[in-house]
Amino acid sequence: MKATQLLKKQHDEVKELFDKVERAQGKADKRRLFEQLAASLVAHDAIEREIFYPACEEALGLVDILGESLVEHGVIEFCLFRANQNLDTKDFDYYLTVLRETVEHHVDEEEKEFFPKVEKALGMQQLAVLGNDMEQQFEEVVAEDFRQPLVDNLHEVLMGSMRTTPQDERDEGRERPTPKRTAAKKKGTAKHPTNGKTSHVRTHH
Repeated sequence: MKATQLLKKQHDEVKELFDKVERAQGKADKRRLFEQLAASLVAHDAIEREIFYPACEEALGLVDILGESLVEHGVIEFCLFRANQNLDTKDFDYYLTVLRETVEHHVDEEEKEFFPKVEKALGMQQLAVLGNDMEQQFEEVVAEDFRQPLVDNLHEVLMGSMRTTPQDERDEGRERPTPKRTAAKKKGTAKHPTNGKTSHVRTHH
């Protein structure tokens, strides 16, 4: 499956999960469905930021819509973090609504404006290879508890760092120990810049 097809499929699945959470009646059912939603969003973030976006940046450069997408990921993670904090409070529905609106805005721009550019720049073969890698990583990350990866990602956002890591640097990372953040990091799929490297670190004020 092409990377863009996989992401669209996951976008649809996330939409369905939002619907299910909003319709849930009991607290236990709502918690269970929200945790599925949160795990899917965190895993989706991982494959975009660690595999898909680096390939896009390599092909297109840091075009405006890619930079905006990276920032939006940080906003989504913050909204998700706050929704999880308020899961058992009367304010949860407010946080869920804002989270959904933020995700839907991100998805709409990505599918309508970004994916057509990506498909033209990368081509079918590379998109298929990326899609396979992304699908494998998603299955690994979604099986984990989403909370620690979410906190780690949010810490990066609060520090002002947003980045993609090109594929060749991810390959180099397999030969060096790296900080653990997701299951993908255990295999060296992505890494934090070290030894003074500052390339591909995006700082937003």
